[in-house]
This record gives sequence, C-alpha cells and structure tokens, in this order.
Amino acid sequence: MPDSVLVNPIEITGAKYTRFAAGTKLEAVDTLLLQRQPGLTLADVLQQRSGLYLKSYGNGMTATVAFRGTTASHTAVLWNGFNIALPTLGLSDFALLPPAAHSLITLQHGPSGALHGSGAIGGAVLLENPADFSPNQMVRVQQQEGSFGHHRTAVSGNYGNGRLALTSSFTRTSADNNFKYRDLTQFGQPWQEQQNAAFNQNSFAQEVHLKLSPTQHLSVRGWWVKTHRQVQPPMGGANNNAQQDDENLRLMTEWQGQIARGTTTVKAAYFKDRLDYSENGHPSLSTVNTWQGQLEHERTLLPNLLLQVGTEGQLFKAEVSGYGDGQKENRYSAYAWMRYDPLEKLQISLNVRQAWVDGFNPPVTPTLGANFILSEKEAGTLTLKGNVSRSYRVPTLNDRYWRPGGNPDLSPESGWGYEAGLAHAFQQNQLTSQTEVTVYRLKVQDWIQWQPSVTGGYSEPVNLQTVRGHGLELDTKWKYASARHLILSGGAAYGYTISEQVLPNAHAELQDRQLFYVPKHKVAGYAEARVKGWWLALDGTFTSLRYTDQDNDNWLDPYALANVSAGKTIRWSAFEAQLMAQVQNLANTTYQAMAYRAMPPRHYRISLALQWAKRP
Repeated sequence: MPDSVLVNPIEITGAKYTRFAAGTKLEAVDTLLLQRQPGLTLADVLQQRSGLYLKSYGNGMTATVAFRGTTASHTAVLWNGFNIALPTLGLSDFALLPPAAHSLITLQHGPSGALHGSGAIGGAVLLENPADFSPNQMVRVQQQEGSFGHHRTAVSGNYGNGRLALTSSFTRTSADNNFKYRDLTQFGQPWQEQQNAAFNQNSFAQEVHLKLSPTQHLSVRGWWVKTHRQVQPPMGGANNNAQQDDENLRLMTEWQGQIARGTTTVKAAYFKDRLDYSENGHPSLSTVNTWQGQLEHERTLLPNLLLQVGTEGQLFKAEVSGYGDGQKENRYSAYAWMRYDPLEKLQISLNVRQAWVDGFNPPVTPTLGANFILSEKEAGTLTLKGNVSRSYRVPTLNDRYWRPGGNPDLSPESGWGYEAGLAHAFQQNQLTSQTEVTVYRLKVQDWIQWQPSVTGGYSEPVNLQTVRGHGLELDTKWKYASARHLILSGGAAYGYTISEQVLPNAHAELQDRQLFYVPKHKVAGYAEARVKGWWLALDGTFTSLRYTDQDNDNWLDPYALANVSAGKTIRWSAFEAQLMAQVQNLANTTYQAMAYRAMPPRHYRISLALQWAKRP
C-alpha cells in the first residue's frame, strides 16, 4: 500500500494580493470608465461602479469611502504595494486620486491586516499599474465640457517594443461649482447660489519599465497631483473664504528577478504630501515626507504550495503647524503569506504579519481563508468561501500630536472579522454572469473617535471600548453578447450594514446605537447597451437614512440618484474618435451626503476623444 498520495500540479495565478486572499470577497472595478473618461477621480469611479458608501462634502470637495460600517481611516489604499494614506490623518481623500486610464482597481472587503498592515480593518482599495511589454503605440487626447464651469483635458500615451514599456498620462480638471441649491436652514428653503466652491486639479503620471533579461525587469513610477480647492461652506454657515492646497508626489522604483529558485522583489518609494489650509487668510500648513521600502521573496515549494515572505519599513517626517514642532515615526513589519491547494477544488491561504511602531506594540495579525468548489459544471461553478482575519490600526500623528486635543496615550485599534459567502459563475452561449453573497461580522476594540472634549472648546480623540458590526453584501454582474454586434451588460450591489456602539440613554440604560453616517441599506446598479459603435448606459444608487450624531437623534433623509450617458465611437484605420454626452443627477434630486453640504442639481457634460493606435 503506498504511503503517499499523488497530487496533480495546480497552476496558481493571479495578482499579487488576490493569490493569497482565499475566502475573501474581492471585487474588480470595471476600468472601462477610466478609458472613456480619463481624469475621473477614484471617488467618481467607486460611486458609479460599487456598492460602497461615499461621504462627500460637495462636488470636487473631500470624499472618503468606508467598508462595512467602518470609517475612512479603516480603509487602506495601496498604490503598487505602498500604502498612500496620509500619516497625519490616517485616510485617503479619494477626490485627490485620479488613477491612470490603465490602472487595475481591486476592492478587498473585510479586515486584511496580514496583507496590508495598519488601517485595513474595514477593507482595502488596491491600485496597480502592471507593465505591458507587448509591442504597441498609442496616443489619446480628450476634452470635456460641462455645467457650472466644468472643464477636463486629458492626454495619455503608451509605447512598448518587447523590452521597453512607457506610459504617460496628464489630466487637468476644473469647475466653478456655482450651482443653485435649496438652503435647508432658512424658512421656505429658498434657492441660493453656491459660493466659494471652485476647484482645479492637475495630475501627471509616468511609468518606465525595462526588461533587463528574460528573468528580471526594472520599473520606475511617478504620480504627481496638485489640487487647489475653495472649501465649500455649509448651508447657513458664514463664508470664511476657506481654501485648501494639496500637492502629492509619489515616486517608486521596483526590481524583480529570479533568485534562489523563486521570485525576489525589491521596492523603494518616496512620498511628499503637502496640505495647506487657510480661513480668512489664517494658514495651517502641513508637509509630510515618507520613505518606504519592501523586500519580498516568493517561491513555489510544491506544485500546489506557494510561499511569500517579506519585510517592509516606513519613516514619516511631519512638519505640521498644528503640532507645534516636527514629529517623526518609524514603522517596520515582517510577514509570511502561504497559498496551499491540497485538492483541485480547495484553495487555502494562511497569512501572518507582525508590526513594530515607535511607542506602540501592535498585535500579531493572522488570516485564514478558504475557497471550496461545491459544484463545477460546464455551465457554471458554485464556490463556498470563508475567512477569519485579525487587523489593527495605529493612532495617526494628528490623533497623538494635534494641539489642542491630541492624546499620545491612545491605544492601537484591534479588530477581528469573520465572513462566509457563496460565489456563482455562469456561462452559457453568449451569456455570462457572476453573483456573490457574503455575510460578515466585525468586532473592533479601542476604536478611535474624535468627539467634543469634556472641558469644552475643542475636540479630542478617545478609545471607545468596543464597536460591533454585521451585515450582508450581494453583488451580481452579467453580460450578453449576441452575434449581431449587440452587447448588453449590467450589475447591481446591495449592502445591509449594522455598525453599533453600546451607549447609555437618558435613563442610564445601555442601548445599541448605529454609528453616525453608516446607512443600513445601500443599493447601486448599472445597465449598458452597445451596438455597432453606439452605447447607452444608466447607473443609479439608493442610500438609506444616516444618523448624524452618536445618540441617533438627528439624521439625513434617504436619497436616490441616477445618471445616464450615451456615446458613439467611430474607427478608421489606426484612428478612433469618441463623442460622449452625460446627464448627472437625472431626476434633479435634492440630497445631502453630509449634513448641510449642498450637492449639485441636474447637470450635463459632453466630451470628444481622439485616439491613434498602432499595433503589429
């Protein structure tokens, strides 16, 4: 009788993080929007193509995204493997992130501290710019005009010859934002014209990829974004002529080659983030310099066993007028990720990370997940998924050093997440679809929240004892391609979210209170038809009631939004022209994403894009 079992080799493929994320809900964002509308911010993309709740302070103003009832600081945003959240705030302003047209955007729902480090308690947004060495040449220019003084200019180009790959993109977006809105703070809700809300943004991205040999390549990437915004005042509030200037420079280099029977990757990055804010001419200045490095080695130990080990370090140096003096911080971590496929229908990932931070002792963060194929037929596959993961978040520099209010004695947040789901992939004739349903539970201890100081006059961060959450996520996408050049596609996403803190009521009785700005229900959907160069698309969202205080005494009403767009693509030889028209807020809905922040009514945009492309 044999003492061993023969296991057929299983090819393990996929992007870096998704290979080690078995049991996790992963969502690839349709990047067709970026190709049609270069210069869109990440906030625009997620609003139109995901079920995440977008907290926006106005058109072009600060916009943040949160997963599963957490906050913006619980969402990790990684650019080609490096966390780009501001060390001062611990979050990313998605209105300052216009990804390049060739970016791959992946949403990872749920805790993922072992993969992404500090801050990945609710989820992560992964931005990747892979190298494409295939021979190609392309130049594309686009001009867009719209209501309220909206202008967008975009220029991009690609070049590849098998050994060298170059990618460049430039966008400039501006708007006067002088729209009319109903002032809900005044009797009769009169119409007012929005003041002090203009903005302009310039973005430039450059990539150079060089294949040094068949087994190694070198990449250099740069991404610069400069934004000037007048800060839109709230309804009923005085116009204090607030303005904000943001400048974000991100540079990185990456070498990858075959060493020690595996793949070794070395990365280094430098970020400079400047945020200058002023009210009535009184400035508040902030500049943070960040140096980061990563060393990773990935090796196939068995035909069905993949291991990656790595280490990374970060150094922050911050000059912030609100701190009184400069501050710096060192962070280090070591991690190991394993992917094991013991059976053809079973995939298991086991990951662990340990971090070390100046003045703190973050916990070890393990993750265990699995996918199991319940049914595999010619027409479709049904997969059972499950995951348990620990995560953490180190207090930000503002949490500790801001004057007044900063508290250097805050504890790091620590959370556990559990999820289970079913994913169904279907294909028959010209119809394909993917549907996934996920249930989850979160528990976060020492949750950090800013609230009014007990002495009054300013706010301060405190550690809440425990925040618990649970919910359900349902996503479906489908596509039908007929033999007569007709392509129909669509999708929908639904999120049911409970995120609660236990607080006493007026009678000192403990009650569960939904965290503010966490809607219990969020629905998003889209549908598109394409035929012979013509296309028509409709997308819409519904957001339920959101409380605006921790006592749940005040709230914002539910609202629904719809947008429609249509276009025509004309091709001749190596040239292509695309004309597009859009109507945003089709039903002219009056709504608030954040309390007393006016949002634009129905508005229009039209654009023309010209492209030249040469391929062998």
